[in-house]
Amino acid sequence: MAPIEVYWDTCVFTAFLNNEIAAYGNYISHIEQYLEEAKAGKFKIYCSTITLAEITRGSMRNSSFGTFEEFLEDYSAAIIQITPDPNIMSLAGALRSLQYTKDNGKRKLLTPDAIHLASAIYLKDEFKVPLAALHTFDDGKSKGPEGKSIPILSAETWCGAIANDPTAKRLINLIRSKPEHPTPRLPL
Repeated sequence: MAPIEVYWDTCVFTAFLNNEIAAYGNYISHIEQYLEEAKAGKFKIYCSTITLAEITRGSMRNSSFGTFEEFLEDYSAAIIQITPDPNIMSLAGALRSLQYTKDNGKRKLLTPDAIHLASAIYLKDEFKVPLAALHTFDDGKSKGPEGKSIPILSAETWCGAIANDPTAKRLINLIRSKPEHPTPRLPL
């Protein structure tokens, strides 16, 4: 049976590495199960190399792994890193250029979010990787220099006015969800 393939946003790694059970509850055990099963070949986890810049030593407050690089070494066969090439970066720029609106409000797409979305879209559309989903916890509370970002989880709700734009369609068609395992283990 072919492994199920998923893409992880940086926040999924951070939640697991810092054991943020208070914020994310059972999702932490789901993430751990994904990682264990990815080591066993049942899943493939993709991420962008931008994650290396987003997860700093200071952001790993409660981690038992040391550095993010050490964590990746432990899971080297389970996590496939994608380096954003010019095609991915061009798509990220196109995603950032869209005018996202909802209920008379306007928001931008933050650059790191755009790179993650573009990487997942490119994997799915151009490399024909059958991604089951982009996993994230991003619900739009992030704020950058341009204000609040659109939420990755419900980005389509900000695409009403641009729904027919080809780039927006690619974003809308990308399945995005929290990292809920399809067959979670029962808690002991």
